[in-house]
Amino acid sequence: MTLTVRDFLPTDDSITRAALTPVAREMVGSMILRIASDVKRLQDSGRAVANFTVGDFAPAQFRIPDALTEEIARAVAEGQTNYPPADGLPELRSAISELYARELGLDYGPDAVCVGSGARPPIFASWQLFVEPGDRTVSFVPMWNVGYYAQLFQSRHDFVLTTAESNFFPTVQQARAAVKGARLVIVNTPLNPTGTVISPDVLRALAQALVEENAGRARPCMLLFDQVYWMLTAEGVKHANPVALVPECAPYVIQVDAISKCFAATGLRLGWGVLPPALQRSMKSLIGHIGAWAPKPEQLATARFLRQPEAMADYLDSMRSAVNQRLNALYDGVMAMKAEGLPVDAVAPQGAIYLSFRVNLVGRKGFADNEAIRLFLLDKAGVGAVPFQAFDHQQDDGWFRLSVGAVGMDDIEGALARLQAALRDALPNT
Repeated sequence: MTLTVRDFLPTDDSITRAALTPVAREMVGSMILRIASDVKRLQDSGRAVANFTVGDFAPAQFRIPDALTEEIARAVAEGQTNYPPADGLPELRSAISELYARELGLDYGPDAVCVGSGARPPIFASWQLFVEPGDRTVSFVPMWNVGYYAQLFQSRHDFVLTTAESNFFPTVQQARAAVKGARLVIVNTPLNPTGTVISPDVLRALAQALVEENAGRARPCMLLFDQVYWMLTAEGVKHANPVALVPECAPYVIQVDAISKCFAATGLRLGWGVLPPALQRSMKSLIGHIGAWAPKPEQLATARFLRQPEAMADYLDSMRSAVNQRLNALYDGVMAMKAEGLPVDAVAPQGAIYLSFRVNLVGRKGFADNEAIRLFLLDKAGVGAVPFQAFDHQQDDGWFRLSVGAVGMDDIEGALARLQAALRDALPNT
C-alpha cells in the first residue's frame, strides 16, 4: 500500500511561513530564470523566439574543449570518483596557480587557491566569511546577483548607480568613495550584464583606496573581484586585475573565477577563489561543511587541461571568435536600426557574452516601464531579453541584457529582422 502523502500536506503556506526564518521568508527567486521560463513557453508553442536571456551556453552552439571531454572520460575510467579534498585536488590548485602566473603575471602559489562547485560557492563563502548583519557592503549597478546576497546576509548595502557614459562602471570618484566604511566591495569585469570592461585607471584608484582605507582599520574592507569572464574579451580589449595594478592590495582581495564561461562548461560546476592563504583555510572549512566541492573527475581533468597551454589557446581563439561574431552582429544590427531613426541603442561589445541593448520606449503610449518593453520584445519580435532590473538597476530607462551563449547567427538574423518590423509597426511615423 502506498501512502498518499499529499492528503496530509497543507494547501496554504501557513506552516511554511511559520517554519521559515524572517530572512528566508524575504528571499526571492531569480528574475532571470522566471523570464527564461516565459521564453520557453513561447518556444514550446511553436513561435520563433531568439533566447537571449540566459547566461549559459547551448551545447549545439558552444561545446567544451575536446581535450577537457577526453580528460573527464579518462578520469572516470581511472576510477577517480571518490571525495576530493575540501579545497580541491593539489594538482588542480597547482595548475590554477600556474595559470595565474602564466597569463596574469600573479604568482600566488597553490596554498592561495580554494576550489568549489562553480564560482558561486567562493562568492557565497566570501559573504559568509566577511559580512555580519548591518555591515556596509557596496556594488556598482547593474551587476549580477548582488542584491540576493545582500538580502541573505542582511548587510546595509549601497547600490552605486553607474551609466552607459562610464561604461556601466564607477567613476574614479565613485570607486574611491565606495570603500569608505565598507566591509565588502564587489566588482565584476568583464561585467555581467553589460559586456563592458573596467578601465585600469578606475580599478587602480579603487585598489589604492582599499589600501589607504585599511591602513587605519581593525576589520579591513575586502574586495570581491569576480573575473569569471576574463578570458573572453573583444579584440584590442585588455583585462585588468587589481593585484597586478596595486600589489599592496593583495591581502584584501578575493579573486573568483571558474571554467564555466571561458570553456562553456557551466554544467561541470568547477570554480575557485584565490585569496591570502590564511583566509583560504577558512574558505576551505566553509566549503567543506556545505559540501560545495567540484566532482573529482572534473577537477583532475581541468588540472590536466590547464597544463596544455597550446590546446587552451586554440580553444579560446575559436571561442572568442564565435562569441564576438555574434555580439558584433547584434551590435551592428541595432546600430543600423538606430541610424534609421528607431528608438534603440547599444554599447559596443568589450567582453563576456553580453550586449547592453536599449529600447527607448518608456513614456510612449503602452510603454509604462521596462516590463512593458520586455513583453513587447517577446510577444511582438520574438526576442527574449532581460531588463537591467534583474541586476539591481531600478531605473525604467529601457536597458536590457542580450546574451549570445544559446543562439546561432541564424537566430540573430531572424531576431533583428523581427525587431525592426515590430518597432516600425509600433511606431509607424518613425
